[in-house]
Amino acid sequence: MLRKTLISLIAIIIAHTAFAQDYLQIVELMSTNGGGATFLSAGVGKNKDEAKDNAIKSLYHTLFYVGVAGVNDGKPLITQDNKQYTNTFFNNKTTNKASFFLARGKEVTEDGKVKKVDGMYRGNYIISIRLKGLINELTTNKVHLPKQTYTDIDVNDVLTKPTITVVPFIDEEMGETYASVLKNSNDHRIAVSRVQNGFESRDITTIDFLAKQQAEQRQQLYESNVATSNDRTLLLQSGADVYVTVDIMKDEQDNGTRISLIMKAYERTSGDVLASKDGWTNRFHTTSTEILCGYAVQDLLPSFLDDICKNFTQRISQGSRVVLRFAIDASSSMTMKSPAGPHNYSLDNIIRQWVRKNAHKGKFHLQGIMEEEMLFDYVTIPPKDSDGLAMDAAQFAFLLEQYLKEENNISCSSRVEGNAIFFTIYD
Repeated sequence: MLRKTLISLIAIIIAHTAFAQDYLQIVELMSTNGGGATFLSAGVGKNKDEAKDNAIKSLYHTLFYVGVAGVNDGKPLITQDNKQYTNTFFNNKTTNKASFFLARGKEVTEDGKVKKVDGMYRGNYIISIRLKGLINELTTNKVHLPKQTYTDIDVNDVLTKPTITVVPFIDEEMGETYASVLKNSNDHRIAVSRVQNGFESRDITTIDFLAKQQAEQRQQLYESNVATSNDRTLLLQSGADVYVTVDIMKDEQDNGTRISLIMKAYERTSGDVLASKDGWTNRFHTTSTEILCGYAVQDLLPSFLDDICKNFTQRISQGSRVVLRFAIDASSSMTMKSPAGPHNYSLDNIIRQWVRKNAHKGKFHLQGIMEEEMLFDYVTIPPKDSDGLAMDAAQFAFLLEQYLKEENNISCSSRVEGNAIFFTIYD
């Protein structure tokens, strides 16, 4: 596979990049054995010894700054560079760090003949190193930080693990919608998919936004005359606690391609920002958006997820938010101003007073009242109910339905979708 094409690839790279004579960055992991690993690396030099030496340096340079598939999730080992230390792997002394971590007994062997082309020797070399020892050394010298996870958060507590939906960034002023961007931009489709897969690989439940589009018409009754965008409606119906927007920029140059992912996480019901992260990848000799997005996700997602979970957990401890909507059934003669209950208060006042008393610390926002509809764009529900158990949207809806039926004799039904509660009033 790779070893059959390395020689031709070397020639191409030499012709286009001046520095490539030192670090070709053509490296493949062949096998691992305990704490060791064997790689195939290409080298070029003025003589055979220099070609071999440069193949070794290219291996370390690729591991450090580019990444090799099968090692450290394909990410570069160096996360916080210290040139004074890492340069010791690339100096010309025979006792440099590169030589120190070569596996004893089977250090470097030629894979096929070393060829001389245009006055330069080039070839492929099988190189075995003590990979575990190398990573430990880099960690000790604080240039490699092990992959971060949200270990400081109790992942067994469901409240700390929000459900997430991932959508592309849209420019509403340009008339863009999530659907139109996903349909027309292959790069955005790939970016959204890779970010979503990244969350799932960390045991986070995700909800596919495109699948939720099929349910849009189910809520038309509740969306009529409500000043909200179609995309906002879909987000509210998604059932996710958090939605993440993803934008992508691509920079292609002769010396390689890099991408930047710009991610922002929002609490779904309030739209408040929970986390923000962006950054460029290193340059790679590929234009594949899927491969480049993979590197970007590996770099950015762990700390981004940490921030989401930390801020979401803080919000939960202060009471989570739900959307609360009421609609009069089409067969009913009532309106929101109709008298109801034992004291003949208007229906909207009966509902508003209950929400005012039961919202956590009185935090809610009534967006509007119409003859046949009433919308609270957010109501903060208490973290726990009167029994000391965790409160969720379903329990909050039950308590309100119980109050309307038993204390006010109002015929109604409720339905919960994620953190959105829908009530229908019948008479």
